[in-house]
Amino acid sequence: MRHFVRHPSEIPVDVRVISERASHSSQICNVSNGGLCCDLAQPLPVGALVDYRIPQIAEDYLGCGRVVWCERQCQGFRVGIQFSNEQDAYRARMVEQLCQIECYRRRVAQTEGRQLSGEQAAAEWISRHAADFDRCHTLSDLSEVG
Repeated sequence: MRHFVRHPSEIPVDVRVISERASHSSQICNVSNGGLCCDLAQPLPVGALVDYRIPQIAEDYLGCGRVVWCERQCQGFRVGIQFSNEQDAYRARMVEQLCQIECYRRRVAQTEGRQLSGEQAAAEWISRHAADFDRCHTLSDLSEVG
């Protein structure tokens, strides 16, 4: 049984093993209260400390975590990163929520022809989806990340 609800995502992310210089660009596959999952071209070592940057939100948005699993995929590797603390988890969830609202705004424009402001989209999205998105969990089970 999962301890963390996964929320699908397509947010660009740059991941860097702290002991290395090179950064790996990717997209977040999903986010949970425990961490995030992303697809990378190169494997990352389990246990490696990483930082991640989410430039779509802010150039200086930076979080830290630890690689808890890495699995080979058809093209590349899927990597699970555990948040290093609850503050990083909270910040990542807020980023994810903002991106979900923006996706909602675009989807409404395409499917319904309504042009919503950011505030209107946020109000609608929150009333329709926030309860499912915001299920509270604790950071406790490392194996359930991403």
